[in-house]
Amino acid sequence: KWWWDLEIDDKGAYRPTPHPVNARDLQTDLDLRYEDQTLAVYPAPLAPPPWPYPFPMDREAGIEAYRAMVPPEVYKDRLAKGATDGLAHAVADHSDSPVLPVVVSKVEAMTSEVTLYEFRDPNGGDLPEWTAGAHLDIVVAPEFLRQFSMSGDPADRSKYQIGVLREEGGRGGSRLMHRIFTEGRRVFISKPINHFPLDETATRTILMGGGIGITPMIAMAHRLDAIGADFVLHYSVKSRASAGYLDHLAQPPWSDRVTVHVSDEGTRADPARILSGYRDGWHVYTCGPDRFMKAVLDAAEKHGFPDPARHLEYFSVPDLPEYQNHPFTLRLARSDRDIPVAADESATDALARNGIAVDVKCSDGLCGVCKCGLVSGAIEHRDFVLSNAQRATSLILCQSRAARPGGIVEIDL
Repeated sequence: KWWWDLEIDDKGAYRPTPHPVNARDLQTDLDLRYEDQTLAVYPAPLAPPPWPYPFPMDREAGIEAYRAMVPPEVYKDRLAKGATDGLAHAVADHSDSPVLPVVVSKVEAMTSEVTLYEFRDPNGGDLPEWTAGAHLDIVVAPEFLRQFSMSGDPADRSKYQIGVLREEGGRGGSRLMHRIFTEGRRVFISKPINHFPLDETATRTILMGGGIGITPMIAMAHRLDAIGADFVLHYSVKSRASAGYLDHLAQPPWSDRVTVHVSDEGTRADPARILSGYRDGWHVYTCGPDRFMKAVLDAAEKHGFPDPARHLEYFSVPDLPEYQNHPFTLRLARSDRDIPVAADESATDALARNGIAVDVKCSDGLCGVCKCGLVSGAIEHRDFVLSNAQRATSLILCQSRAARPGGIVEIDL
């Protein structure tokens, strides 16, 4: 059975129910011809490593490997004659795993909807280094790989910390995590990944987090305090009852730099006031609901913060304009190969269809994993990762397209 052939109990631990699902029988009377087959095999160099983490599979290479297989009698004959070149496949070096086995060392319900989780090395060792603004990919279950910003102190490598909002209207990952991630549970997480880095050269940093968007701001505050930088942190919430991290924000030595804005107490944040008086070298960082971040960035732009000094991180895809898709061509600069992209597929889909593996994670233009160098071509950028300056030399392949029908986009592949 594959995991998608199982019915999972929606209560208690993450376990299959006893109900039979997708029963499969062998079909022995099929009229199949070898030349019609599109079966794929994945010998050692092509097979995914034994990690619970997404791995791009090159199906075209697998089909080619299937067609190149030799019958048993040919294999035995070549082996007997000592003609062993190509009979055994070299195994790729998978010693550098992208995931870490960790144990859930702490579960703290900060509110009825927001829970803090801490992860430690099972053997008590230090975890890999990380930087403020980083996130973790958490393997919640086989079908749930979710990203969460790190909220701890980057200087403390004894543990990683995240905060998770249970989203009743989401796709189920956060609800399952709240249900099954208990203290002592062993799980897999990625090494820290940072697409929201902190510019430590800023003369003043203004951190503005809304709701669960406070998480990366806490890590940034720890780091800014450690290097003696000038900063303030503004935390906006609807009510104190819904606000995670209130006790945690009162404990650090930099707690006097924190201002909590509570809407139902009449202390809603005023970005125009907070961001007034801009001076050269100031930076603003924001994370939270779309409307909150838009208000922050609009105020920052109005008060003179240049584009490179305005930073944001999305947790989910915001409301999108009515884009119209049209076909275009990807030109691969390194091989001078043209890949047609149909109106109903993404650039990453077209590349995969042509046997070109590109790492993809979110497929929403949020994570930046499929970022690629742009050589030439007018682009309709649909991502939520790149700055305006970065868009001059890069694009996010899972979402962005040529700006005009039939356009040619040359990329660094």
